Amino acid sequence: MVLKAVASSSEPLGVREIARRVEQSPSSIQRLLHTLCAQGFVDQIESTKRYCAGHEILNLARTLLEQDELIALADAELRLLAQSNDLNGFLGARRGSKAFYLAAVQSNGSLVIRATPGESMFLHSTALGKALLIDCSDDDIRALAAEEPFVRRTPRTVTDPEKLMDQLRRARSVGYTTALNENIPGIFSIGAPLRNAKGVIVAAISVAFPARRNPTLPSPPSARGSWRRPQRLKWRAASCART
Repeated sequence: MVLKAVASSSEPLGVREIARRVEQSPSSIQRLLHTLCAQGFVDQIESTKRYCAGHEILNLARTLLEQDELIALADAELRLLAQSNDLNGFLGARRGSKAFYLAAVQSNGSLVIRATPGESMFLHSTALGKALLIDCSDDDIRALAAEEPFVRRTPRTVTDPEKLMDQLRRARSVGYTTALNENIPGIFSIGAPLRNAKGVIVAAISVAFPARRNPTLPSPPSARGSWRRPQRLKWRAASCART
């Protein structure tokens, strides 16, 4: 509400005017403005002590626009996978120690795994989450586990940070991640990171299917986040288990 009031105003606003517009006390608004200023979303004009929108809003808008485009592109690929291979497909992103779904497409087959955009996911037990962590250093993984211990979802869930590091090292060598009975019993999943033009991971994509199946899948997304169609890569459960 405060950020919207400041950003939508044609001129800088004082604390009392902002408080009046959002119907809150000036003291509460002052504290919120202090936080927003520290984060760069609001700037205070030194000469008048009034507030205007900060440049960090532009970065936020740019991120949202990139995500919208990414979701649209990924959704088409996920639907193709779901229709042609009876796979459940997911797109997700990470924010700090948390991860959440951006898009999900359910299989047309007998097994449907449901996820809602905005719903949180586990980083350590899903192929999607591991793909988001694939560039993390060992220290990053230890810090993640220290902040919130890894939950055991199945008997095969990796809860030891050192073992997760080993998984990620092997994943980096092949370019994709796996979760074999680690998040849901009887379910295998394969994931790959999506990178921007600078090579930074901005999201990840994954597919999930019953362990008894042996689907033929497209190759993982390229470094720039596009889907390489010409080459087909058959991911067998047996070979995945070795990774």
